[in-house]
Amino acid sequence: MIARDLNQLGVGVVVTSARLTRMATREVSALPHAAMRLLGRLDELGPTRISELAKADRCSQPTMSNLVQRQEEQGWVRREADPADSRASLISLTDAGLVELRRARQEAGAAVAARLRRLPKADLDTLEAAITVMHKILTLEDVLEDTPR
Repeated sequence: MIARDLNQLGVGVVVTSARLTRMATREVSALPHAAMRLLGRLDELGPTRISELAKADRCSQPTMSNLVQRQEEQGWVRREADPADSRASLISLTDAGLVELRRARQEAGAAVAARLRRLPKADLDTLEAAITVMHKILTLEDVLEDTPR
């Protein structure tokens, strides 16, 4: 493939996965989308400063602070002193938060599964292979060069 084709493929992956995620999370009943993103990010990153969470979510620090406070009141996240800087806090997922995140992911997965049931086996096989490739993409080192492959 030439670089332009890879760019178009990248756009297709990003747009389609974002739309699929939005469709699936609309079916999650109890967990607001922003809360699900926060809990998912903490599940991915582990204990993280609010400033880093805001940067990752592309929102302001006050917005993230409010979101964290609401999830803290729910018992889904906790604040702990940052051992590297006593002035800062690390936000982490609680066991209850992980349970809620897993429940929300199951609801979202069920919404997608309802549509998957209508696909032929060959498409399901292709989708399983694509998920494996997507995991590989997520674990590749960031590349600073723009070299066609």
